[in-house]
Amino acid sequence: MTVRQMGLVLLIFSLLVAISASAEENIGKIMILGNVKVEEAVIRGAIKSREGGPFSIEKVREDLRSIFDLGYFTDVQVDIKPTPQGKEVIFIVVEKPSIKEILVKGNKKVKLDDIKEKMSLKPRSILNLDKVKEDSEQIRRLYFSKGYYGVKVEYKVDYLETNEAVVTFTISEGPKGHIQKIVFKGNKHIKSSDLKKVMATKRKNIFSIITKTGTLDEDVLKNDVQLLTAYYFDHGFLDAKISEPKVHLSNPIEIQIEIGITEGPQYHLGDIDFKGDLLTTREALFKVLRIKRGDVYSNTAIRIEVNALTEKFANKGYAYVEVNPQTSLDNKNLLVHLTFEIEKKKIVYYEKIQVAGNTKTRDKVIRRELRVAEGELYSATDMNSSRDRLKRTGFFKEVDLTTSRGSTEDKINLDVKVEEAPSGAISFGAGYSTLEGVVGTASISDRNLFGLGYAGALKFSLGFQSEDFRLSLTDPYFLGYPVAAGFDVYHEQVGYFTTYSWKITGGDIRFGKQLTDKLRVDVMYKLESIDVYNVIPGETSVYILDQQGKRTTSAIAITPSIDTRDDYYHPRRGNRTSILIEDAGGILGADNYFVKVLASTSWFFPLPWNTTLNLRGQAGGIWGYGGKLVPIYEKFFVGGIDTIRGFEYGMAGPVDRATNDPLGATKMVVFNAEWIFPLSREIGLQGALFFDVGKAWGTNTGENARTRCIAFGVGPGIRWFSPFGPIHIDLGFNLNPKKGEKAQVIEFTGGSVY
Repeated sequence: MTVRQMGLVLLIFSLLVAISASAEENIGKIMILGNVKVEEAVIRGAIKSREGGPFSIEKVREDLRSIFDLGYFTDVQVDIKPTPQGKEVIFIVVEKPSIKEILVKGNKKVKLDDIKEKMSLKPRSILNLDKVKEDSEQIRRLYFSKGYYGVKVEYKVDYLETNEAVVTFTISEGPKGHIQKIVFKGNKHIKSSDLKKVMATKRKNIFSIITKTGTLDEDVLKNDVQLLTAYYFDHGFLDAKISEPKVHLSNPIEIQIEIGITEGPQYHLGDIDFKGDLLTTREALFKVLRIKRGDVYSNTAIRIEVNALTEKFANKGYAYVEVNPQTSLDNKNLLVHLTFEIEKKKIVYYEKIQVAGNTKTRDKVIRRELRVAEGELYSATDMNSSRDRLKRTGFFKEVDLTTSRGSTEDKINLDVKVEEAPSGAISFGAGYSTLEGVVGTASISDRNLFGLGYAGALKFSLGFQSEDFRLSLTDPYFLGYPVAAGFDVYHEQVGYFTTYSWKITGGDIRFGKQLTDKLRVDVMYKLESIDVYNVIPGETSVYILDQQGKRTTSAIAITPSIDTRDDYYHPRRGNRTSILIEDAGGILGADNYFVKVLASTSWFFPLPWNTTLNLRGQAGGIWGYGGKLVPIYEKFFVGGIDTIRGFEYGMAGPVDRATNDPLGATKMVVFNAEWIFPLSREIGLQGALFFDVGKAWGTNTGENARTRCIAFGVGPGIRWFSPFGPIHIDLGFNLNPKKGEKAQVIEFTGGSVY
């Protein structure tokens, strides 16, 4: 063989070796064997090796681990075979058994559906022991949330020959328990009672049947640690440490929670300064602040100051102002130095104001309540005022004002989004009294008639011996001006007293003006024709005999009022206060001459557990002049759902000694306290406990009247904004019933909205 031939042979051999090596470095085929229930696509999705791609033994090892980590297999192997097309990689899997059935045994206090809702395991899925353990823990936590702290949950897996398994959870429920005691250790500066108020976890008390307190929820308890830490920080204890709560379950019926606290020193505010865009002098900015050097450091207080500074700048058109509080600790002197860094950015104006969400209410009704307008300088205070005014209309459940950038950097758009509330109502009511038995009422009303903001109502009340008809309409923006105008037409007949009856037919016209966002004044003129009849001589007082016959009343009244409530439907803070001053006769003519004054106020205070305290008061007096007696139908009849519950209408005031008929009073004072608490947030059900006290006196009837000293009424109530409308039930107990008075009175009203 020549040298040339040998060189050619060596070249061909080298090429064959290179081709062979190249074939060995590529993957010709990937196969999956052994899977029955697991889709092949699921397995292929876990591997990175690809047919036609380069072969790597390291990548194949990673693929083995990835397939095993899917959790569906007890074993995964790989077989690699060389072929002319490249490496053939075969993954051989051994599937875990599938779950044929999941059994739950021993549950009596908790429904099976509630347990299954917490479980991640499902029949026909691949058995995963980690998930079995997780579901066991979820069942335990479910029982814990319901107060079964001694619960034990065990699981067992039975393997079948069909490569299936039956998972059984066995529950030992134990007795239901409650939190008996919450103990803090290490707190020296803050009282345990104050710390307990911060926590959502509460011990059992007499109201637990209503508030559902006294039950341990581990997630809530963990969150309580964060709340306690924030509370300590808010009181200047910046080094405070709250240990993980210890839950003592030695007695699962009455458990104890122990929380360790390391308070550390208390920090106070040191130097306070401003930097950046000050807009005005430092002295003017300091006047905005309520905090001062030496105050206890508080995150909440600083947040309030940031909001106040932001609002001050925003009221000057700086909608995008940023106020960042910068703090530095002086550990030696236990001081926190505070600097408000202000970047005012550009001044902006309103470009477009868009209204959305109103399907019934006209745009103009919404826009007229806004205190901002297109083209005006941005104002945060006016934005908040606009939101409050829209809420107070009672037309909307929700009001949301948001802003977005306009066409240029110095313009801003305002989006007014509302969710309308049912403004119309068809209501009914029923009550019972010994005066006339069952009384039925019905009304149809709309606070937003035709979507124009008109308030209209048509009301009927019919009993065996009484009737009442009223028609009213009010336009809050009469002829487009910010002045309310309205009228009432009514006919009232009262015939359930033993020795007298009356009927009134009349009407009035009203005007009102909103002086500020919270203060308004209303003026009314009324003209009435009254007839007192069915007077029985010899059985009634001289006073009532003098009232017999037809008379007219011509009167004018003025009513200033203030309303600071935070919500029209369910207020939790604020008040509504008014005073009525009415004058009849004199230069107005007619037969009746009197002056009436009635002051009323209602205050709302938020309390823990989402409860509300409502304190109400009324005080009034009426005086005749010109030698005329006070008309009986203008007096104050104290007793009933609007004054003192537990009494029938007028029975808490003066009554006729002989007939036990209410005679009305010329003076009255009534106080109501009502604690309102949620019974079911899901359906809007609330409960109430009330205490009423008052006195009504003065009759102009001489010795013929009997007047009680003070009247007391207490009892429970139900408040439900049901799908059929608002339902109001009160059961009032007379704490000291006199002769002719009932020991308890139940009153009910209900209706539907549309």
